[in-house]
Amino acid sequence: MKLVVTGPLASGKSLLINRITNGACINIERRGTTIAMDHGVANVDGMSVFMFGTPGLLRFRTMRKILCSGADGIIFVVDSVDPESDARAKLFFREVAFFLPGVPCVVAANKQDVEEARPVDRLRSSMSFLAGLPVFPCSAKTGENVDSMLRTLLYLSMMQWSSVFRKFAEHSGAKNGLSRFMKDLKVEREQAVGYLRRFELRKLLQVQVGDEQFFVKDSVRPFLENPVLIMHR
Repeated sequence: MKLVVTGPLASGKSLLINRITNGACINIERRGTTIAMDHGVANVDGMSVFMFGTPGLLRFRTMRKILCSGADGIIFVVDSVDPESDARAKLFFREVAFFLPGVPCVVAANKQDVEEARPVDRLRSSMSFLAGLPVFPCSAKTGENVDSMLRTLLYLSMMQWSSVFRKFAEHSGAKNGLSRFMKDLKVEREQAVGYLRRFELRKLLQVQVGDEQFFVKDSVRPFLENPVLIMHR
């Protein structure tokens, strides 16, 4: 799955990606500030999770738009310590909501390891745009609540694709799998192949030449059949 990690400057996006990927990531930065992107891959119970962190300087809007393209979920990072970042957070949230309308989003209330960190209720009061979103008090530095936040977002993201995923699992390995898939979902071949390409890139399945036959990876099949399992450790 492709997740984008975004939020204002110095909220802790790079450190969060480093924590989630256990250091299996790269950062294109200058003088400690991300100027292009962070990128890393995490393994969650056999599922590949591709992380893309956006630059936090306002002028890099075009790069953020590119990185957001096709994302399955959003981790929006806010600074629990610095109230002056709240206004910038609002601008960034409006931007990502425009780039990715309807895409599942969770909020990482970062830096909860710091004594001055504001609790979630104060953050919600200061940033009304967080209404209706799951907000996790967490620390990229210590790892507090990071895994729970990630698994919740994966569950929400997979539920958006649940009807597609169930049919992937049901017709995995069938010689006429694509035709069955199209018939069950009542979609044209072009759209069905688009689904195959999207989730082949995310390493959920393998597609044979000609696209008619596909195979779901054994490690992720239970999650495609029942996404709630990703919440269990």
